[in-house]
Amino acid sequence: MNRIRIVVAMLAAVAMTAAIAGVASAGTSASTKTIPFTAKYSGKAVVNADDTIATITASGVGTGKPIGPGKVSGKGKANTAERPCVPFTGLGTMTGTGGTKLTFKVVSGTRGCGDEEGQVFSLSGRATVVSATGKLAKAKGSLKLTGLYDRGRGTFTVKFTGTLTK
Repeated sequence: MNRIRIVVAMLAAVAMTAAIAGVASAGTSASTKTIPFTAKYSGKAVVNADDTIATITASGVGTGKPIGPGKVSGKGKANTAERPCVPFTGLGTMTGTGGTKLTFKVVSGTRGCGDEEGQVFSLSGRATVVSATGKLAKAKGSLKLTGLYDRGRGTFTVKFTGTLTK
């Protein structure tokens, strides 16, 4: 009988701890701030291919909300063996006003789909924010990435949209 009371008391303690943890996590999520994000950039991109791997370097200027006017830059790799849609990944940064900087990772599944001549590529995919400073300090989230890359001109436009949390 004594053992049953101990087991019941332990189960009650575990249940109470779980309930308290649930209330605490619910309180945390309620205080999470959501930040609508949109930014558009244009600039130059250099792609150097070695066999089926292309190295990409891009930099440009633009503006967005709430980051403000600033720059974007990035480096990545693409698998040119896959056509007409070439997958690519990489790391980049967006800088804005007031020391605001977002570092992002272009994730697997992002791709550039070329036209019949392989000159103009439609870009689509996602970028995950890995760190942020300034007015977006500690913000995290995943942003939709869309744009165009003109291989002949070496130019690009890219737009990031989504919601960040902090």
